[in-house]
Amino acid sequence: MTVAVLAIAAAAQVAITKVDKVAPTDEMFIDMAVTAAETAVEQGKKPCGAVVILNGAWRSTGMADDNTTAEESAIARSRRTSLRSAAIYTVNQPTTEALNAIARSGADAVYFVNPAADVIAAGIYPAEAFDAAATDTTVTPVPMIQLDYAPAHKFVKK
Repeated sequence: MTVAVLAIAAAAQVAITKVDKVAPTDEMFIDMAVTAAETAVEQGKKPCGAVVILNGAWRSTGMADDNTTAEESAIARSRRTSLRSAAIYTVNQPTTEALNAIARSGADAVYFVNPAADVIAAGIYPAEAFDAAATDTTVTPVPMIQLDYAPAHKFVKK
């Protein structure tokens, strides 16, 4: 460190370390998905955003388009053949198609905020998108954990 930095740190009485570590939280990761959904809205797309978190670190971000869900987009952008030890954070409860993709990817869990009923009521996806009969029974289901994160509710509340 330079003398100037040390002098400033001494005057401010701030300890400077080589690495300041921040423990990642669910809130940080779901906020990244909310940011992706906000970007999607700005681009005229559905208010859907998802991130892949692998081994506690960001791997990729996805937004829904005409052909894929935000979760499928994030999985594809991860450029990984297996997402074992990964978690998917998404603004809206994943559709059946997205859940199938998540399960096939090998992800350990999916975290979401807005439940299917609210997503359907907001017109983001139709009820048919959440058809349990279309669930891929050849893969192990992925646990879904609902989080409460107020900034994500704006996409389904009118």
